[in-house]
Amino acid sequence: MQKLFTIFKWFILVSILILSLLFTNYRQSVQNIKLNNITIYDSHDNFLNKKILLKYIQAAIDNLDTGWINFNNIEKLENILQSHNAIRNVEVFANPKGQLNILVKQKVAIVRISSNNGDYYLDEFGERMQLSGNYSPNLIVATGDISFKDHYGLYNFVNMINESDFWNAQITQVHFEESEIFLIPRVGSQKINIGNFDNIDMKLDNLYRFYKEAIPVKGWQTYSEINLKFNNQIVCTKNNQYDRR
Repeated sequence: MQKLFTIFKWFILVSILILSLLFTNYRQSVQNIKLNNITIYDSHDNFLNKKILLKYIQAAIDNLDTGWINFNNIEKLENILQSHNAIRNVEVFANPKGQLNILVKQKVAIVRISSNNGDYYLDEFGERMQLSGNYSPNLIVATGDISFKDHYGLYNFVNMINESDFWNAQITQVHFEESEIFLIPRVGSQKINIGNFDNIDMKLDNLYRFYKEAIPVKGWQTYSEINLKFNNQIVCTKNNQYDRR
């Protein structure tokens, strides 16, 4: 008899526990969630702010004000935010009190492409990224006949430029014209023909020496074009004449 009583007691306790868990889960599933905090991690770029995110959420969820957000659709909200063009990663979670928190990491743009195939950015991973109507970072601009196959070389080149204070300050534009690539400097009016990105380290080293040795003597405005595409030499265009160094 005592054994049956013990079994019955444990049955009641387990039943109560299961019912409590089911009730808690049900209550959470229908509980509306109040937005508590939006955290946007610091970034080189400021494509996003809290106002922009709230506007984006409200545009994606028609009945946000009528309690669309609850524990059952947090994942859906996270997917909606993840689809935003400027978001790299997002985490959405709620505490038992129904307070919703959103953590956002922005994408970082490294180059703006303005080409025959459209205007867009390449982000920090070399992926295509749409322009933003809210923010325009100060980046190297790539122009001309640019296709998808050019992205890899351009991405690597811009990353290399960004690692150098000198070249980051000097190179403002990369122009693709037919089968050749030109660099447009901040100081000086000449176009710099690099041909392609092959051996770009050597080409830039040669250009740097040219800046240090020849430009102080000849002047920044002497040449209309500096050609680096030939191995181990620089060919400069000067008033329709060639000055070979």
